[in-house]
Amino acid sequence: RVQVRSFGTQARTKHVPWDTRISPCIRLLGPRPRPMSARDAHAISDSLAELPMGSNCAVVTLLGSLCPITICHVQTFEIARQLLLQKSESSEGAMLRPSALERFDAVVGFISLNGDRHVGAKLAQKKQQSLDIDQRRHLVRLATADLPWVGEEDREGSCLKTLRSRMPHLNFIHFCMNGADDVRKYRKWLWADVDHRFLTFGRPGDTGAVMNAALRDGVDLDAGHFVMGPELTDVSSTDARIALARGNFAQAQRHLHPSVIEWLLTHGPWLPKIV
Repeated sequence: RVQVRSFGTQARTKHVPWDTRISPCIRLLGPRPRPMSARDAHAISDSLAELPMGSNCAVVTLLGSLCPITICHVQTFEIARQLLLQKSESSEGAMLRPSALERFDAVVGFISLNGDRHVGAKLAQKKQQSLDIDQRRHLVRLATADLPWVGEEDREGSCLKTLRSRMPHLNFIHFCMNGADDVRKYRKWLWADVDHRFLTFGRPGDTGAVMNAALRDGVDLDAGHFVMGPELTDVSSTDARIALARGNFAQAQRHLHPSVIEWLLTHGPWLPKIV
């Protein structure tokens, strides 16, 4: 059961189909984690019960392979929350924010994972082993253990129905969170509208290209439908896997949560081969 506290003022884009055919990989040792379900949405929605009627609550979702989840993945949720809860752009350290974007009273987040067939095929092209979905879920829980406002869901955006039915007095606004590289590849700014919000984090080499292309295509970056977040240092799952495989654990520590590293050093497939 997820333990949450009330966070109040402190503190999903179109679904991409995925499948669940199991790919060859090392099985998680010990009890299998519970499957993703609406239970996280139930627990998180309970923490919002004391918000006044009509309060705006942002629901930030992330769909990805997360093989494995990195520190950067977790930081995107923390920065997204800071940006959306920001009350003024005049204070020191404030982030740029679209002028028409609503002010929010609370922010919650949900993570969903690509299926094993997709992840296995992607890593097989790189001649690397993959983690199955149960293992990736387990690492997500380890990495987000200190963020009680972040939960899990089976499909991106599926928990919105639960949140809205349990807390009908609140106004839930969904943001699908992406990296600028993925948004650039699929031109996702064209998908954004009042009912399909995007929160895009910049990546070196892609940030300017995304903003310029969106403006050329007539996207109003002040409307609050396609929101550009700050540019983050690129810390990818690929880099983490390579660091582990090379035995460069100091480098791996810069990419991964300590609990994630500990699990991977015992059960993970990306360790140096002993000759």
